[in-house]
Amino acid sequence: MTRAVDLQKRAKRRYRRIATRRKDDRYRRVLGRYVAAGVLTTNEEVEPYRAPIGVRDALWVGEIEPRIIELLPALLIKRPSYFLDPTDLPADLLAVVNALRRNQEPPPLRGIDGRAMARWLPLVGHKGKLPSQLKSFRLQAQDVALLQRLSSELGISQTAVLRRGLRALATELLE
Repeated sequence: MTRAVDLQKRAKRRYRRIATRRKDDRYRRVLGRYVAAGVLTTNEEVEPYRAPIGVRDALWVGEIEPRIIELLPALLIKRPSYFLDPTDLPADLLAVVNALRRNQEPPPLRGIDGRAMARWLPLVGHKGKLPSQLKSFRLQAQDVALLQRLSSELGISQTAVLRRGLRALATELLE
């Protein structure tokens, strides 16, 4: 019986702490920013907030609203203008962001599974688009000249020429 009473007391303390945090301005701003961005809906009455928010404020709010943390890495990658300090990240969040940028499965972040955070990346910002990866190659002068010529004749970027060439080669070899 005392165990049930202890559980009830702890639950009541936790609920009071959550209720207190929900009255905090940081909670209203962060939740309002996510609502204004159209990435989160809530049954609470929240005024949209369009100014940038602090990353640490988002992490603080995420302790009581886990969806905030689940969306945070994807927003930092694809919509960094939503934040005041998108480059000043705690080490655990930086590890998640770096993994997502490399199209790797991120480690868990403050109780949120890495796969849950990774699924938001193609859904935030430009829908269906994942971040591109930087690759550097050493090309001979004749290859560079050919790349420039194809780019100007086709009216597309040199990167687009390389993508088309890779896809054409893959189609030829794999089919």
